Amino acid sequence: MTLELADLHAFATAAATGSLSGAARELHVTQPSVSERLGRLERLIGRPLLVRSNRGVTLTPAGRRLLPHAERCLALAGRALAAARAEDTTAALHVTTYASYAPLAVPFVAAALRPLKCSITVDDQHSRDALHRVAAGSTDIAFTLPVPHAHEVRLHRFRRDEVIVVAHPGHPLAGRRVDLGELGAHHLAFNNWGTGAAAFRERLSDQPAGAHQVYDVSPAETVAELARAGLAVGLLTRSTVRQDLAHGTLVQVDVTDLPEWHVEVMLAHHRDRAGEPAIAAVVAALDPVPALPGMTK
Repeated sequence: MTLELADLHAFATAAATGSLSGAARELHVTQPSVSERLGRLERLIGRPLLVRSNRGVTLTPAGRRLLPHAERCLALAGRALAAARAEDTTAALHVTTYASYAPLAVPFVAAALRPLKCSITVDDQHSRDALHRVAAGSTDIAFTLPVPHAHEVRLHRFRRDEVIVVAHPGHPLAGRRVDLGELGAHHLAFNNWGTGAAAFRERLSDQPAGAHQVYDVSPAETVAELARAGLAVGLLTRSTVRQDLAHGTLVQVDVTDLPEWHVEVMLAHHRDRAGEPAIAAVVAALDPVPALPGMTK
């Protein structure tokens, strides 16, 4: 019995969807077909990979050990096919980034790789999942928050983005200088991440704002849209609304006692792959700030 990519695909999809029926829908096959592939894989390995119940499936210890390797095999197979088919490219780069900072990250990568004939594929994952993919080899680079990660992953500082307060031009606070007390009397929308978020929440709790007036949402573009619609004052990174500020569709509100608040966005890659041309080109395009080796677990 040999290991088949289709069996790994069925296993990884079942793990991702949490059920055999979900995997079947995702793969456009029948549920018995998924069960057959999982059974073949379990017989090959010699132990169960999933615990099946009426509420779905969960990974066994063996399944948890297999999953990152399965994801890496599937990603490598996909890239191998893409490379073989792409006659006009010399390389391919898979990028994983959270949606809130994709508008910064993806144009940066595209510009860095312009001298190379390199195709680019982008997907959306939260920071921890993105870093897990980098460690497993199922994505080439990732743009994430600086959260704990495996030793195999190396982080470089990409952007330090200031969080500001913005409002619709017709909002009562638009263009004014206020304190948190006055800010808290209005509907607010923000992303609850970055340095300063916890201090802001703590100070806001001392203000008269009701829970119904505070929207903790993501991605950042959703905060911007609430502000554009005049439904809330938005707290979000300056880069997210730079076009709005330039065109006057949003205006900045000066909050005198807003805690210092920044979002650090990091570029992550596997340490062993730093010399690959596409990854090296992206890292070389960064501002000359040293990597942050102390942020590994």
